[in-house]
Amino acid sequence: MTVIFDMDGTLFAGDSQLRFARWVLQRHGWRRFYLLLVLPGLLLRALGLLSTQGMKRLFLCYAWGMRRETLARECELFVDRELLSAVYAPLRERIVQHRAAGDETVLCSASPDWWTNMLGERMGFSCTIATPVQVPGKRVPFLPHIPLPGNNRGRAKVRRLADCGITHAQVGYSDSAADLPMLSICERVVLVNPSARLARSLPQADVIRTSRRREHGVWFALRCLFGL
Repeated sequence: MTVIFDMDGTLFAGDSQLRFARWVLQRHGWRRFYLLLVLPGLLLRALGLLSTQGMKRLFLCYAWGMRRETLARECELFVDRELLSAVYAPLRERIVQHRAAGDETVLCSASPDWWTNMLGERMGFSCTIATPVQVPGKRVPFLPHIPLPGNNRGRAKVRRLADCGITHAQVGYSDSAADLPMLSICERVVLVNPSARLARSLPQADVIRTSRRREHGVWFALRCLFGL
């Protein structure tokens, strides 16, 4: 049996991209200056002149110039010290149950592969698919390249899953309407803390409700952007 899990908002509260930005800025405070470059990007995004993928590439400017080995070490510490402990207990239990049953467990996320692959490995997923953000040289470039089919979101998830030989799954876990294309290839859907609108759109889905945490919303995003 094949089981697909989304990551951000599904395994834990909030966005891991914001979490990792906060992690880096708390440990390398001078990198806050790079985020000044994000401000015009936010305006362009609001005006529809910058794509989600373009905004993601620009947002990663806080890591601009970081050595590959430093980036790898920060991602490893971030996963081990923050993300693993943030995983919702019910989702952790589901993953353990699926693995014990011999199911193929797939982590499929729009977040960069920098840390997503590490989390997938730590949690024992059979396969991890994330947005590949390339660091071809010794240091992180400005506006790192994301190869086709681009940001691993929406239909891109279905395409990358197919590239891995997965065109059908028995169960899919998600919290977001952005994953509707991915969930369309799943026989059974499990929604984690869904909005009322998403729950209404998938009335046959099972629902997991977890205790609410503060890792979401505008205040959380601002705290992460300032490394607080």
